Amino acid sequence: MGRTLMYAAITALAALVLSATFLLKHGGESVASVQQVSVHDLTSAPNHFDGDSVTTVGVLGFSEEHDRYELIGNGNFAVIIREYAGRDSLDGLVGREVRVRGVFGIDQESGVYIDATHVGPVAD
Repeated sequence: MGRTLMYAAITALAALVLSATFLLKHGGESVASVQQVSVHDLTSAPNHFDGDSVTTVGVLGFSEEHDRYELIGNGNFAVIIREYAGRDSLDGLVGREVRVRGVFGIDQESGVYIDATHVGPVAD
């Protein structure tokens, strides 16, 4: 009976170590793969970043003509913010500097865009 408990404890510890190793190795890859990129870089070389997870900073704007939010960088380069679940909360951030995190993409209809997972004010 004692031997069985000892082997069960060793097996449980081994499973814990293996799962922790797996999580640390593979869980951090998605965080490490997020690139900090300027709006200018995204608009000047969009094919380089297509499909990548990116974080960028700019001033949040709203185009009434197109009914969409945009992230505006230096030189008035803009990236459309698409697919953001918190869209209703963006009105209070228009005209302010914000940080946007999400997946960057390009298509014929939208041009350059970010499917945003986070939009928030930049700390002052």
